[in-house]
Amino acid sequence: MGFIYRIMIWILVLIFIGAGVGMGLRLGVIPTTFSFLGIVLGALLAALAGKLFKLLLPHVGIQDPIMLWAVAPICGFFLVYTLLMAAGFEVHRRVHVFYKYKAGDLRLALWERLNMRLGACVGVLNGTAWLILLCFLIFNFTYWTAQIAPSDSETRTTRIINGLGEGLESTGLNKAARAVATLPDSFYQTANFAGLLAQNPGLSGRLANYPAFLSLAERDDVQQIAQDGTLGDAWKQGQPMGAILNSPEVKTILKDTNLTDTVWSIVETNMDDLTNYLLTGESPKYDPEKIVGRWNFTVVPSLAVLRDANPKIKANEMKALRAVWTREFANTTLVAGTDGQIFLKNVPDFTQRPPSIQTWTGQWSGDDSPYDISLTINGQTVSGTATTDGLRLTIKAGALTYVFDRAN
Repeated sequence: MGFIYRIMIWILVLIFIGAGVGMGLRLGVIPTTFSFLGIVLGALLAALAGKLFKLLLPHVGIQDPIMLWAVAPICGFFLVYTLLMAAGFEVHRRVHVFYKYKAGDLRLALWERLNMRLGACVGVLNGTAWLILLCFLIFNFTYWTAQIAPSDSETRTTRIINGLGEGLESTGLNKAARAVATLPDSFYQTANFAGLLAQNPGLSGRLANYPAFLSLAERDDVQQIAQDGTLGDAWKQGQPMGAILNSPEVKTILKDTNLTDTVWSIVETNMDDLTNYLLTGESPKYDPEKIVGRWNFTVVPSLAVLRDANPKIKANEMKALRAVWTREFANTTLVAGTDGQIFLKNVPDFTQRPPSIQTWTGQWSGDDSPYDISLTINGQTVSGTATTDGLRLTIKAGALTYVFDRAN
């Protein structure tokens, strides 16, 4: 198959160069020159002109942010190209009128011959420019698809794009695509990051525990997606990327612009640190903040703190209390995010019979242990402190003292 795609690339080269020469012979040197200028200026101004279409395209039904990102600059390119072509045809019309009606038959004949021959020469430039633009598109599409959708089980379109990318590589035209222009570094970094996730589904658990995602994971809309589990299962099973992108969960995420903007902001801001965390399990950016992370309530140390505060408590009472706490605090956890949010989850309220389960939310602040914390539920706010050595966390809030161990 690699040989076939290599041949296809060379066929495209012949088609584009031949079409460029034919265009020059048919239209003449002036429209062909303006066409070449339109290609160059259109490529340079595509992003700027595309900003206009980012505002207009949602009104014609294109809401997908990925489609907006891809289609808007293409529309901007063709807007600039069309304006230059229109100008070229107008200049050509005026020159043609001059030679036909004012210059005489001899000069008209000489002009038409020169017009065609020069047009064919400039047409070679046009064909080359269109070919390089096509190579640029293929290269940047395959930079993504070759990483996130490399398997033979992908759609036919994806496999053809991957094959054309291999053809570019083998013919050396990928160098021309890279030389003529590059997208922002974030485009290639994001593609590398997406490829790392797509080809290593086992990283899903580590991704969910990245410090900057901890508070985001506590949002109701994110928890609903996580509880469904369909998307995670499809990813772990290595299903084709097309099937994953077309799943209801992904479509729901993409429609929620607030969620996608938040996720993208976190990824973009922490790209290098996030990639390092996925590869090594360590976050140089956030690891120094000892309170950040997920913590599990631990019964024995918490009871030890209680006993120190109440030395007269009897052994049988401690035994009964331990049995109750082991049962009621079994799912109690604490999450401290990098944005200063804190969530104390599944805390039993012993003022109720039987004990009800509560979740406290609040804020933490400070540069090092002890940290200041503030927890709120049902309008009631409790302030306190949190001390930690990075492995064990002790919360003191009002009359309550809870001890947690860092979750693995």
